[in-house]
Amino acid sequence: MELFFTLEEDLPAGVGFALWGGTHIAWLGIAAAIAAALCLCYRRAPAGGRRRLRHALGWAVLVCEALKDINIAVQGRFGVWYLPLHLCGLAVFFTFAHSRKPGKTLGNFLYGCCMPGAVFALATPDWTAYPPFSYHSLVGFTVHALLVAYPLMLVVGKDLRPEANCLPRCFGILLCCAVPVWLFNRAFGTNYMFLMWPSPGSPLEWFASFLGVPGYLLGYLPMLAAVWLLLYLPFLKRKTT
Repeated sequence: MELFFTLEEDLPAGVGFALWGGTHIAWLGIAAAIAAALCLCYRRAPAGGRRRLRHALGWAVLVCEALKDINIAVQGRFGVWYLPLHLCGLAVFFTFAHSRKPGKTLGNFLYGCCMPGAVFALATPDWTAYPPFSYHSLVGFTVHALLVAYPLMLVVGKDLRPEANCLPRCFGILLCCAVPVWLFNRAFGTNYMFLMWPSPGSPLEWFASFLGVPGYLLGYLPMLAAVWLLLYLPFLKRKTT
């Protein structure tokens, strides 16, 4: 417990958890259980209960992000490397905004862009240096589980219909986020949204092995196309029957 609030740069070696080791798989199981339980609760809830659950999740992800940043600031380490500029960090604010004022385009952006990003983050977490039950591990797994659960429960509850004609606008939102983040990375030497070098263990690392840097960024396009095909094809089929 003495390392519970310790930041990565102050941790001794060997206290983290292995990617796809037993602890990581157990956490993925917990994240899946959280998402499934929220989807079930949302589907069974009346309109008022659904609204309260959306508000609760919107506040939950926002408060978790704030508490994480407060812990960093209290230790005097808050700086350019700890800003919420990864896609999942930005998704916290998009989720909160949607929870207050739902909309079709933003809902599809959460489903088609933010949810897959959160799934990839859970599959290849960049917080493996932390002990598995440290503060930052708990927050990391919990927030990303909620970012997956929020749009998924909307779809399960039929309050959000994935519509392929929203995808160009979703891509536009993604570009509007990526361009200023890339400029920020260039100015401060950061790697938000993994636009400067690929995250270790991610599919982007494979693309970098033959496309190099920054050529690996082209790998985002087939990955995004594959994800959108998987997420939207079932709804295209339903529309044509």
